Amino acid sequence: MNGADQPNDPRHILRWLMLIPGVSLVVGVAGAAFLHSLTWVATFFSSQHWLIFLLPAFGLLSVWAYETFARSSAGGVRALISQIKQPTGILPAAKGPMIFATTLLSHLGGASVGREGTALQLGGSLADQFSRFFDLSVKERQTLLLCGVSAGFAAVFGTPIAAAVFALEFVKFRTWQILPCLACAFLADLAGRTLLHAHHANYRLPLPAELSLSGAGTAVVLGLACGLVARLYLFLIRRNSATKSIPNPYTRIFFGGIIFALLIHFGHLFDFTGLGLNVINDAFVEPVWPAFFILKFLLTFLCVSYGFRGGEVTPLFFIGVTLGSAAAAWLNLPLPVCAALGFVGVFAGAGAVPIACTVMAYELFGPPIALLHPSTGLYDPAIGLYAALACTTSWLVAGRKGLYDEA
Repeated sequence: MNGADQPNDPRHILRWLMLIPGVSLVVGVAGAAFLHSLTWVATFFSSQHWLIFLLPAFGLLSVWAYETFARSSAGGVRALISQIKQPTGILPAAKGPMIFATTLLSHLGGASVGREGTALQLGGSLADQFSRFFDLSVKERQTLLLCGVSAGFAAVFGTPIAAAVFALEFVKFRTWQILPCLACAFLADLAGRTLLHAHHANYRLPLPAELSLSGAGTAVVLGLACGLVARLYLFLIRRNSATKSIPNPYTRIFFGGIIFALLIHFGHLFDFTGLGLNVINDAFVEPVWPAFFILKFLLTFLCVSYGFRGGEVTPLFFIGVTLGSAAAAWLNLPLPVCAALGFVGVFAGAGAVPIACTVMAYELFGPPIALLHPSTGLYDPAIGLYAALACTTSWLVAGRKGLYDEA
């Protein structure tokens, strides 16, 4: 048996004492650099809306770049999952830089895509490059890839505990590997914040969500709505009629880019381009029109199905938070709570990651210290308990298989 398989071997311990901080530093800095680049690109686009008409050309450039320089890196997140489950060859070194660059191109043209696909592929591919310098067993390499995914997710979203849980949940693992994943997630988040001053959205609002039966019922109802939205999104993505009707990737992404650009320009829908972080922030403090989540749903499906890179998680957050915000007028929980539950609920169903989304609710919305209750002076925020109900319900309704599973 290879010494790499013996966890009590001093060489094994030394190896991981080098790997964990090394992966955390590299992925944390890369993730923070990606966030800064994405912020610059989004700001530039918001001041130069004419760039929407270049989106078809940016799409062609993305397809050409993969076809010419990184054909073996084109598999996306599912290829990464396959490598985690059955590690074989080392992931191409070009995979991380390529998804980094093509995601920026998508956002430069205003495409309604996210950033989680970039975070996962960037983290996994950068971490896997360490395999070139260490003699790792299959199990160790699997752990290394999971650590990279955790670090990438944490660096981009700023939720290290949810990142570590997500890394195992989205590949359906329940093992001790959560420990090195947690270490890498926290260290990567720290590296990004400290070295490159990465900033993450602050959603820590006063959430008056004292646990009650009526509140729990509302969380289940909202989870049901999120699950139905997630189920419809998964149905459309799995059907993938764009790929079937237009098999050529150049023609498909060019055609999709033209349709999207025309819809955005003539419909004056620029709030629905990119990540839509400004709308997400507003949804926590004032109700939004129900049409918001429908429009973002359709535009995100259009961009993802026609081949634009970046992922869909942040757009799913947009869809969920606006759904929750719009529904708050008819529910028994305050608007910020409904928005928060929608934020995590749709992704919980679409990604089949209810545990990670419940943890994310605690990290994003739970106050760092107990809030004062106006009558008793004590307050035990129940946002995480409500999130568990909403996320579990959404997952069950959506079908228990998500974006990262085979249909």
